[in-house]
This record gives sequence, C-alpha cells and structure tokens, in this order.
Amino acid sequence: MDTMDETATGLDRRRFLALAGTAALLPAAGFSLQAAAVPNSKRRMLQVNGYATDAETPVDALTTYITPNDLFFVRHHWNPTYQNVWRWNLTVDGEVERPVRLTLADLKKMPRASVTCVLQCAGNGRGLYKPVVPGVQWKYGAVGNARWTGVRVKDLLDRAGVKASAGHLHTSGADKPPGKVPPFNRSIEIGKALEDGLVAYEMNGEPLAPLHGAPARLVIPGWAGDHWMKWLTNLSAQPEPQKGFYMETAYKYPKEPGAPGVTFKPDEMRPVTELFVKSNITEAPSRARVGEAATIRGFAFSGAPDIAKVEVSDDGGQTWRPAALDPQHDPYAWRLWSFRYTPAAAGRVTLLARATDIRGSEQPKEAVWNQSGYLYNGWHSADIEVTA
Repeated sequence: MDTMDETATGLDRRRFLALAGTAALLPAAGFSLQAAAVPNSKRRMLQVNGYATDAETPVDALTTYITPNDLFFVRHHWNPTYQNVWRWNLTVDGEVERPVRLTLADLKKMPRASVTCVLQCAGNGRGLYKPVVPGVQWKYGAVGNARWTGVRVKDLLDRAGVKASAGHLHTSGADKPPGKVPPFNRSIEIGKALEDGLVAYEMNGEPLAPLHGAPARLVIPGWAGDHWMKWLTNLSAQPEPQKGFYMETAYKYPKEPGAPGVTFKPDEMRPVTELFVKSNITEAPSRARVGEAATIRGFAFSGAPDIAKVEVSDDGGQTWRPAALDPQHDPYAWRLWSFRYTPAAAGRVTLLARATDIRGSEQPKEAVWNQSGYLYNGWHSADIEVTA
C-alpha cells in the first residue's frame, strides 16, 4: 500500500468492500496468531454510512488483544484525499526555534517508538442513545486495540526546538472537505502531546494503510479518536488552542448531566478528551443449561489508563461477581476478561458487565445523554435462555 499513487480519490462502497475482502485473506505481519483467533465466520464488517464510507467491527469479532487490521473500524468525515508517499511530508512549525519538514524516509531514520492502545471514535455508541441524536449511528464496534509504531511527538518537537510559549499543538491533515464544509483542524494540550503523542507510520507491524491515515497519523493514547489526526501533514506549536467548528462547536461534552433530550449551551460543555471507563461483552452463549458452566468474555478499557476490575451481574445489577482479567495489557490498551457463569434456574437471564478503572471510576448503568452522542459507556448486556 505504500506505493499507492492516489491524491484525490474517494473510497466508494464497492472499492471499500473489495479492499476489505482482499485484506481478509492477508494476516497482519507479526500478529497472525491474533488474526487466526477470529474465525472466518466472524470476519466481516458492518457498513454504517455510505458517504463517506464508515464501517464498524461486529462486537463478536473483537475477541483478540490485538484487533487485526482487516477488522479495524473505518471512520471518515468525507471521502478522503489519499497521499502519495513519495511526495508527502510533515511540517513541524509554530513556536519552535527550527521549523522542519520531514519525509516519510526522514521519519523512519528517527528513533522508533511503539505503543499498544485503544482507538475509539468519540461517537462510538451514538446509535444507542435515546432520544436519537444525529450523526453516524455507531453501535459497539467503532473501537479497536492496535500496536502503533512511529516517532514520538516529543522527539519531533525537540528536533524543532519547541519554545516555552507553546501551550497547544495544532494538527492538520491532508483531508479536504467538500464545498463550504469547514476543515477538520484540531489541537491538543502540549503536555499530553509531549507525554504520550506518537506520529505512527505502522499499524500492527504493517505499513499504515490509506484507510487508517497513511502515510502517517497522530496517536494520542487514552484520548478519543477525534484527536488522532489522519493523513497528518502539520504539527504547529502555538500559545492558544485551535479555532474553528471542530474545536469550538463539535466534540464537546456536558460538564454536568442533564435530562435526555436537553440541548446544552456552549458554556455548559467542555472538550472531549479522555476515554470513559467501559466494558463490552463479546462472547456469550444464547442458550445454557442449569448447573452447567458457560464462559462469558469481553474487553474493557479506560483513559485512566488501566482497568482495575470487571464485574458481571445476573440480577439486574443488585449483586456483582468479579471476572478474571487477562494478564496481557499495556497502558491505555484494553483488558480482555472472562467469567464462568453457572445458571442456577431455568428461564431467560440477562447478564450485565461493568468495569472500574484504576482511578476508581465505575462504568455507569446509563451513559450521560448529550446532543452529539459522544462517549457512550452504559452497561452492556447479553441474554441467555437457560433450560433445565
């Protein structure tokens, strides 16, 4: 994919499905075991939008620590502008001593760094809010856990000589909006960028694909995907936050909860940043027998940056029992979990899962309603028909 020569081509539905079908035949280099762990019967994507093409991963395919590249969700605001890697470059400027312009080859000569962490669209779960809110109606699958490799933002800013006057890092990508739609420009606090930021050119041991922001994208572990600029072209250190629609209006969340359906005023909102604590059930039998144990599985994550515990309830949340956390984990990555459930009586049972992070934040029964449908994290459930 690195040799792709597309500079202004949209991804229509037919081409997306063709690419996805081809990718399904090619296990990710270095992660073939995780890819093989997802059976062919579950290897598919759910298209949730046609223009631009957006697709989520079925929750029953999110069963591995590393989400295979061909099963990783796809999010576009509009048909993207793919970059020719031979002409692409990244500019680092603003409040710096030495503005620099780097090619992909230049980036690859710098010290490599890797981070395994969750990428979740800020709108993941939007389709679960009541009343309905506008936007792409994601359910559970606009999320994945991947290993990203590239160059630390700190190393890039050190190379340019970032000044003490820089308080925010403005980010821009090559993506061009249609007509009078405002550009998707964002900024993040310089402290977060220096501590955790990564400019990634590999994903799960493979060159970053155009679908996911090639030649390079920004990775901000623990923060929602609106900060993860794709097709990255510019990092500009500035004293003040970025202006514009996608900073001043979009990607805002209420400071205090309000009743479902209420419209919050601008001064009642704050920017979306950290991911909320959340767990999902990925595997549960539809049927079970009294007295016979069944295994329930799932994943949990938080921007905290780790999970302390996951619990499961079969009585509507009155009592909870601990699930087992998989030992494999990294900061800001998800934790796989499992729970052995033995039904005590026949009938229909609803199992609930909730997570608690290392800061003590507990996943709520109901997500806080907001007019943009961001950061849904209500309890997830699975129904089981128990027979004698």
